[in-house]
Amino acid sequence: MIHTARDITWKSWKERLLVERLLRKAKTAETYLQQNSYHWEATFWWLLARNFGMKVNADAFEAVARSLPINILARHKNQIHQLEALLLGQAGLLNGTFKEDYPVMLQNEYKFCKNKYGLRPISQPVFSMRMRPENFPAVRLAQLAMLVHHSVHLFSEIREAAEIKDIKPRFDVTANDYWHYHYRFDEISAFRKKKLGTAMTGNIIINTIAPVLFIYGNYHNGQQYKDRALRWLEETAAEKNKVTAGFEKLGIENRTACDSQALIELKNNYCSLKRCLDCAIGNSVLKQ
Repeated sequence: MIHTARDITWKSWKERLLVERLLRKAKTAETYLQQNSYHWEATFWWLLARNFGMKVNADAFEAVARSLPINILARHKNQIHQLEALLLGQAGLLNGTFKEDYPVMLQNEYKFCKNKYGLRPISQPVFSMRMRPENFPAVRLAQLAMLVHHSVHLFSEIREAAEIKDIKPRFDVTANDYWHYHYRFDEISAFRKKKLGTAMTGNIIINTIAPVLFIYGNYHNGQQYKDRALRWLEETAAEKNKVTAGFEKLGIENRTACDSQALIELKNNYCSLKRCLDCAIGNSVLKQ
């Protein structure tokens, strides 16, 4: 029945749902900002790392980011091996005994940095079960290390960028050579460059870049940042998951990230909670 609602009703309701979703994410960012004295680069770093962890390791990756202040990362940004050692070591992935030279080298780098800065590894477990190999935590952390290696004040660059095409090349990163033949330490696999990829870049735009830019505009009364965040979502491909697939089967358009984010908000905070009377589409159907 919901596909019978008028196009103009769907359009206006999706726009409201999208803003509701962004403002919902703003509450999380506001909490982070309060915790780090409104340091926008640090907040972006925490959220970006969380994004790299995907759903399974989001909390653990955020904990890694929180345990590594950006000033420490800045000191080592020109040394990719040290960045990898810091991220992997803090995640607890450099514990144990290794056979290959590369993880042993990282282990030694981490021991040095750990003692130098008084670092404490995170307590959260990091998982690799029931996930695609390209999402294994060691690979994602190696890619995150490479992103830090090639970046300088990343959120500032994003904030000043006029177009999404100016941002995407920043995320065109590939994990270090060792990972071409590995998904885990000491386990050789077929050659495959561990490039971040278009899908993951889109995921980062949707879940980190656009929300933080929107929140920044909302906080500083900068409408241009909010407009830019919405435009970038419009220019990014829609997410494909169970929620969006369900709406697509009902004939609902899911063309851009604006559509998919609105539909996810609709499902999670209206349909699943049976808030039909609070929903423009629900009211339209009930009137029919």
